[in-house]
Amino acid sequence: MILCVGIFLNLYTVTFAEEVAILKSADITAYSEAITAFTSALPSAFQVTGEYNLQGDMAKGRILSRRIRASNAKIVLAVGLKAALAAKLEILDIPVIFCLVLDPEKNGLPTANMVGLSLDVPFRQQLQSLHNLAPKASRIGVLFDPKKTNEMHSQLLHDAKTLGIKIVSEEVHQEQDVAFALNALKDHIDALWLLPDSTVLTENTLDFLLSTTLEAKIPVVGFSAGLVRSGAVVGVYFHSVDIGKQAAQLTQQLTGQRSSSLLGTIIPPERVHQSINQKSARYLNLSPSPDVLRLFDERF
Repeated sequence: MILCVGIFLNLYTVTFAEEVAILKSADITAYSEAITAFTSALPSAFQVTGEYNLQGDMAKGRILSRRIRASNAKIVLAVGLKAALAAKLEILDIPVIFCLVLDPEKNGLPTANMVGLSLDVPFRQQLQSLHNLAPKASRIGVLFDPKKTNEMHSQLLHDAKTLGIKIVSEEVHQEQDVAFALNALKDHIDALWLLPDSTVLTENTLDFLLSTTLEAKIPVVGFSAGLVRSGAVVGVYFHSVDIGKQAAQLTQQLTGQRSSSLLGTIIPPERVHQSINQKSARYLNLSPSPDVLRLFDERF
């Protein structure tokens, strides 16, 4: 009888679990990591019943979104910009969680039935990471394309001013401008700040930026583990796995009393990682104390 009851309860849980659909923009490693973490951390009251791949095609995304809307899905996870935009256009009456989307506000996100997970790490926190390692760095150089990262640059200016740090900026309008802009900056700065700007950072410019700054003994602040591994001395960032786990936690909240306060908002990442490239630090004659090293949870 106990065995029968156990089987019944399991069947009951599966049968009455809330259905969750996943819509992803493309086959990208970061997306897959977030989805795997999301599925693993999903509360037992929910069950993923469908995963749909736009493969980079917005028209296909709208068709898949309509299919999701016609299903029994109670929550939708949209991973990547195109998935979020397709959901925005077609899924109007089901709560949607979107993640791994750059500049959501620029793309009209979130709408009233959506909640987003931000990719932005507060600049104040990143500035603090640099200050911990190089407290005398008071002039920070920034290269940016105003068409792509003007808002981020403005926020950095604001946060730096409150901390008494001077930002020395150079605009870059095409990849070919990077070398000239960096050479114009390097004698007037104590550190270089890298923004996620696709005009500034390309396959052709990254090695130049890192090698030139190292040669000039200028610390570089990155925004990913990959940049720190490549030579940036510090970085503050999130992991896709953490974003997936946080999205899973949101599913429970979206079916509870807090749902109305969450929808239409963008939530900051719960967990942020700080890393240091110890080889770069030594080359730059930066000698962090054991207490400072402990502030960095990832060391390369």
